Amino acid sequence: MSHNENRDGGSAKHNGDREKPYVPRRKRTVPELPDGFVSRPRLLNALDRAGPEAATMVCAPAGSGKTLVLAEWVRAGGLGGAAWLSLDAADNDERRFRSGVLDALVPAVPELKRLDASSPGFFADLIDALDTEDARNAEAAEAARDARDPRDPGNQGILPAEPVRLVLDDVHELVATEPLRDVEQLLRLRPRGLRLVLSTRWDPPLPLARLRLSGRLADLRSDHLRFRPDEAAALLAGERVHIGPEQVDRLVTRTEGWASGLRLAAESLKGGAEFTGTDPIVSAYLVDEVLAPLSEEEREFLREISVCERVSASLATALSGRVDAGELLARLEHRTAMLFRTGAGRRIYRLHTLLRAHLLTDLMLRTPRRVPALHRRAAEWLRARHQAGDAVTHALEAGDSALVADLLRRHALDLLLAGEHDVLRRARAALSDDVVGDDPWLALTGALEHLDAARPGAARAQVTLAERAWPREPSRELHALRGLVGTRFAHAAGYLEEDVTEDVAEQGSALSAMTLLESGQALLAAGRAAEARRPVESALAFARAHGHAHLEQQCLTVLAGVAAATGDFRAMAALAEDADTLAETHGWRDTPAGAKTSLILACGALMRAEALACLAQVDRVTRVLATTDTLGHAGLTLLTATLDGTARFDCGQRSVGLRRMTDARLAEGPAPLPDGVVAFAAVCEHDAATRLGRGETARDVLAWARERIPTAAEILLIRAGTQVVLGRDGHARNLLRPLLDGAIEPLLPWTPITAWLLEAEIAVRGGEAVRARRAVAKALGPAERLGVLRPLVTAAPEVLDLALLDVPGGHRFTTDLRQARALRGRQPDAVALTERERTVLRLLPTIRSLDEIAGDLMVSPNTVKTHVRALYRKLGVGSRREAVRSAVRRGLVDN
Repeated sequence: MSHNENRDGGSAKHNGDREKPYVPRRKRTVPELPDGFVSRPRLLNALDRAGPEAATMVCAPAGSGKTLVLAEWVRAGGLGGAAWLSLDAADNDERRFRSGVLDALVPAVPELKRLDASSPGFFADLIDALDTEDARNAEAAEAARDARDPRDPGNQGILPAEPVRLVLDDVHELVATEPLRDVEQLLRLRPRGLRLVLSTRWDPPLPLARLRLSGRLADLRSDHLRFRPDEAAALLAGERVHIGPEQVDRLVTRTEGWASGLRLAAESLKGGAEFTGTDPIVSAYLVDEVLAPLSEEEREFLREISVCERVSASLATALSGRVDAGELLARLEHRTAMLFRTGAGRRIYRLHTLLRAHLLTDLMLRTPRRVPALHRRAAEWLRARHQAGDAVTHALEAGDSALVADLLRRHALDLLLAGEHDVLRRARAALSDDVVGDDPWLALTGALEHLDAARPGAARAQVTLAERAWPREPSRELHALRGLVGTRFAHAAGYLEEDVTEDVAEQGSALSAMTLLESGQALLAAGRAAEARRPVESALAFARAHGHAHLEQQCLTVLAGVAAATGDFRAMAALAEDADTLAETHGWRDTPAGAKTSLILACGALMRAEALACLAQVDRVTRVLATTDTLGHAGLTLLTATLDGTARFDCGQRSVGLRRMTDARLAEGPAPLPDGVVAFAAVCEHDAATRLGRGETARDVLAWARERIPTAAEILLIRAGTQVVLGRDGHARNLLRPLLDGAIEPLLPWTPITAWLLEAEIAVRGGEAVRARRAVAKALGPAERLGVLRPLVTAAPEVLDLALLDVPGGHRFTTDLRQARALRGRQPDAVALTERERTVLRLLPTIRSLDEIAGDLMVSPNTVKTHVRALYRKLGVGSRREAVRSAVRRGLVDN
């Protein structure tokens, strides 16, 4: 051994008869920032925010970028007031550790040279010296302020010197009692002249909880150090890897923003390979940096639990057979920092995505036969705890089709109500047709699954299988299930049998809850909205009690429809938004259930006169309709087209909007439709046709609606609207009277509002000012109560003016009405044109003379002139140019 080396492998310098351990300069040097280093200001700000009053601990797995973040932070604050010490196993020698701390601090605080690191009271002396130095600096700053002119603004900028920043990097290397006790002293006594920062892979064995509770320790942990997508893109660009934002997002998800994972991914991508997470370079890094410090027993335990994405102590015991699995999980959480607590109560653990991928691959290579057995154990454990979705997933991984079939028999309905559609699809794909064909329950639950996804053809095939294997004496539950499937088919076809049998299903079961929901939907579609609420609320209570989020989302949507049908639009909006939040959270927006929620939201937006918001919701529905035969209930396709066409009409695409509505109506066959859908479609299309002067289309709409809802109040409203356009005010009033008197119940809650606005328009034209204002007031009350703006915004301009005069000036409703009016502009009056007048109007924008137009139409010039004079009168203009402008503005001809 060299004369200047100590027993721990570190060199020493002589100090009289005692040797002082030598600390290499590199351990006391702030690391250089490498080329391509990505600065992350948010982390620097987080370190600054911790302030000098508290110590800071940066705790994250190997390769998280702790050292470089701290190096940047120290350099940003200036090296003159900073000290750095990189720790290793040799620092478990107390003399070496203390010498390292002192040597690191002396350049920043030269007065510390007088201290003796080998003295038993070294740390007490160090803390006193730092406190003294801090007090001296404060006095010097105070004296400097006193010596300067108090009127000098710069005098306020004299501040005491900042505390020295001491970074102890790799504190996890300390395991010996003495150096850990020294660190505890620094944390506990907290000298005023020192800002202490600890960097570690896991929490050291120190009393950290007390320090956190007292606010004396700030944390920067794994979730803070994870790279965000923009930061990851910058890192990859520095490595000369340029990929799109979506690829960056996927890479961040796969690596969980782990710095080393991203750099290793960059190496793979530069080589032209796709990053899989199980690349050899990743595995080598994990073995060397994360798994090497662990015993083989601990590594084997991690391999066994890697078959599960999440694991509790109890599940870990079932997988490994270790009764101390809980203690081992807690220990490995600290030792690897790549095993995380998650979930409520933080009793569930999960492995870092890349570490789990490596361990699982390693397990399959070492002992491939054990993998199915471990998945089977997990499936049985999860089944016993009613975690059906995860149980089925593990049964599939085990390749145990018998277990998969048994789980589906017991839990298919629960999985359906929970929204585990992907699990159900994979499970059924794993079962042979013979297995399903021999079991009516499996076949019928499969039919419900297909109906839920709007695949009626596939559902019928499952029903056929069930009928072939139907037992002579079916159970009560099986009989109830067949009844529910039949009812779902009938409702999808438009045959609204409201009284769905409930007593054949066990109360409080998943089947009973589905039956209640179906009953409520049928009652709502049949116009019995008030009766629909009770069964749906019962189904909702069951969904929330059992954590069936998909059923909850469906119930909220139906209840939103109930609220809309009963005129409670504020409740409708709140319920639909709650349902949409669930759909977004679980990824169900582009499913039939999510599309129904979007329809409710679209309707609400349209009635608030927010046409663009309506179109955004309709776009979601259209995407779903493009991939399914139907949304599962009659009339929803027509409702979607009506909302789309009306919103487009309101946005100025008037001809396009009307064509969208007309085409959808004509595409509907003779199948029954809900009365409310018929009324809504008819009112919207007739209004658009009337405003565009399409008399023939308006007559067709009225005939279609009369055939389906002959006694509905909306038929009278449509007819009255036509008479108002034709100037037959007396006839219009006679038609409106039953609506205004309340003698007839409307299908649409806003129908009375529109009726009163028509009455106001008639009164204005007749010079009946008092009657007009009374009618507007009758419309404003329910409009404000419902939160409905569109009937007001689309009313005649003079009626809208009266409405804006009568609503209270400070009310939110007034503000919304004015904004809606400003957004849409003033609606031009509707005009009634004959087919010949419309033909002549389409030719007016051309350069052809009236005589030439007459020749084209094979009529006399006088006939054309008669039509032109009628057009001028109806459009309120005096020239051909003005007529063309008015027609374009009204959408009667294309621009």
